[in-house]
Amino acid sequence: MEKAENPHKGHRQKVRESYLANGLNGMADHNVLEFLLFFGIPQKDTNVLAHELLGRFGSFADVLRADVSELKAVKGMTENAACLLSMILPVYQRFCTSLAAERPVFETTADLVAFVRPYYLDATKERVFLLCLDDQNRLLSLRCLNEGSLSDVALDMRVFASTVLETKAKSVVLVHNHPNGIAQPSGNDIETTREVYAFLDQLKVRLLDHLILTETDYCALAQTRRYCHLFYGVDPLE
Repeated sequence: MEKAENPHKGHRQKVRESYLANGLNGMADHNVLEFLLFFGIPQKDTNVLAHELLGRFGSFADVLRADVSELKAVKGMTENAACLLSMILPVYQRFCTSLAAERPVFETTADLVAFVRPYYLDATKERVFLLCLDDQNRLLSLRCLNEGSLSDVALDMRVFASTVLETKAKSVVLVHNHPNGIAQPSGNDIETTREVYAFLDQLKVRLLDHLILTETDYCALAQTRRYCHLFYGVDPLE
């Protein structure tokens, strides 16, 4: 009896050729995962495993957020493949850190959001970053000040103060995220903005903005009519 031809023969080469010709354009999430897994699991069909990962974790993004132990728990995953997938976000963040060393200039709020968003790709808790800028809105320093719970994070004013003073910043931008997906400031966010403004005003440093990020949205308090008074030291009710 003649042996049936393997339907997957040459599949890896076809996927590779597609990538070389078009990059990731036109590739579904499971195909991208399948292709990545080629490099951690040689000589094995990884298409089924890619679908299994998406089913287990829920989305392409959540697969990349998973740690090595979680990935290895999926049947068929090797340690090499788990390490490879878990490295993708940290490598991208390292790339962004390298770009930051080139001291980008921020001309718009969109520039700021695009710059800081990669630092929140793996965030499941609230995380506070401080951007210190010179008088040309050029980056002097980007520092993570704290990471808190799923719904709240405290700002350590001692760390905040030392960072501003060390960099001799002319203006700063405060950034934190809301893992719940709602880009609206809480009462605590508003009070923190008031405290930061008052502290910086004593140093003659401008609070340029306070950004609140979610995965798909953001709120720039200084650009929002309801909250912009917080950045000028005047409360509209006073």
